[in-house]
Amino acid sequence: MIRTLASLALLAAACLPALADDSEDAADMNDIFVQGLASGATPQTVNEKWTCAVFWNVWTEFAEKDLGAEFVALLDPELGTGPARAASAHWEREAVLAMGMGMGELDAETELYLEQQTESAWDLAEGVVWGDDYTYLFILGECAAPPAQ
Repeated sequence: MIRTLASLALLAAACLPALADDSEDAADMNDIFVQGLASGATPQTVNEKWTCAVFWNVWTEFAEKDLGAEFVALLDPELGTGPARAASAHWEREAVLAMGMGMGELDAETELYLEQQTESAWDLAEGVVWGDDYTYLFILGECAAPPAQ
């Protein structure tokens, strides 16, 4: 029994630095996201709206798969899966409306642009995983969906 408790205590002590690192990383990521929000930038062009839709869509896949639900819970609530999906859907709707067509009517040029932006988003996500580049979070801040009216 004492060995079991001692083992658990050692395991818990070993996990503390990881939890502290997660909290610090999450705080850094939240700060960058808030800077993006505070930049005052908002998508204006069709391509910017598509970029935001794609970046939020990739975030929904990336965040929980690569960062984990526990880590995502430490982030700004707007970076959660539900709000991220809503932001992606918002910018997709805005882009389609700006183009005057439906999703089934996208031209080859737009589809190529979406593929390129998806690749760019995944490339930037890699920087988040390694903790050396949080540009992705700044872009998401710039791409925050406006509050519901």
